[in-house]
Amino acid sequence: MMMWSQTEVMVFYVLVAMLAYKLWTVWHVARKSKANREGKLIFLGVISGLSLFAFGAKVYIGHMMGL
Repeated sequence: MMMWSQTEVMVFYVLVAMLAYKLWTVWHVARKSKANREGKLIFLGVISGLSLFAFGAKVYIGHMMGL
């Protein structure tokens, strides 16, 4: 089992908050620009996919450094 330090836990919470804020702002801008449904979903999918990749990379690197 991997034990995270206080700093790593704080970085994890900040990363989750950043991800939520990013997704909300992307959705808000897409809605205000009156983009059609397909455009909103494509843009939101690209942003969320890249964000989930970064989140997974952080967890993987943290795990590998803990070994």
